[in-house]
Amino acid sequence: MTIKNTKLDALRAEIDRLDAELLSVLEKRIAIVEDIAAAKKVDGKALAFRPGREASILRKILEVHSSKLPDTVIAAIWRELIAAVGWMQKPYSVSITAPDKSVGYWDLARFHFGSATPMKLHQLPSVVLREVYENPSTLGVLPWLTRERDTWWTHLAQGGENVPKILAALPFLDNPSGEFEDLNSLVIGQAEPEPSGDDVTLMALATSDEVSRARLNENLVKAGLSGYCADSRSPDSGDSDWLHLIEMPEFVAETDPRLVKLGEISGESFIKVVILGAYAVPIK
Repeated sequence: MTIKNTKLDALRAEIDRLDAELLSVLEKRIAIVEDIAAAKKVDGKALAFRPGREASILRKILEVHSSKLPDTVIAAIWRELIAAVGWMQKPYSVSITAPDKSVGYWDLARFHFGSATPMKLHQLPSVVLREVYENPSTLGVLPWLTRERDTWWTHLAQGGENVPKILAALPFLDNPSGEFEDLNSLVIGQAEPEPSGDDVTLMALATSDEVSRARLNENLVKAGLSGYCADSRSPDSGDSDWLHLIEMPEFVAETDPRLVKLGEISGESFIKVVILGAYAVPIK
């Protein structure tokens, strides 16, 4: 004879009720996203990837959640949802550069862009850059913080309407399991970066002559910009320019008057400054 566990049955019934409630709320959220997508088509502004807003949403979610689930699990749930509904508004694909540790870079991108987003893997950054240049619906994921190989940013320094911008940094949330092997990447695409409330801006400063990092950092301070020179690249040929990578711990727009002041302070060797993009500071 089996004794019926009424308490257990009641708890399971409550779980079933909550599952149905979650599904109902999810469907309502998706319906709102469809209305947003329709509105964007009307005004001609259809942005499928909004990394600044996505970062802001995820920060708020992780700040208020109080369950025993790890932050990485909560983040994974919302990343999957955000990526899926973004793709519903306007489909896009992701091209990944993985010179080595390809599985790690693939997992890094898949965690952020969800299970349904089409992705491709390439060994050379040049291939990813070309795909992003040619297709505005393609996002590129390129390795970062490997200074000797991070030369791809120089291709963005030319500026221009269709030149991709840096939009996000991966991983946005550290994974304590070590799943991503301390890999770091930046996401580029044909879109304008947007502030999230806690950001890093990257820009390229072009000069006709070699300028020391100490002098560059001094000029940044004089212009009122908080940042530093992270890298400098010498000209490939005699008629090329020196390019200096500047990292700034704030969101800086292309119209920021401090950039004009920086050019004035830099003197005759100054050629131009190009905002390469910005990314939301990852959660530690």
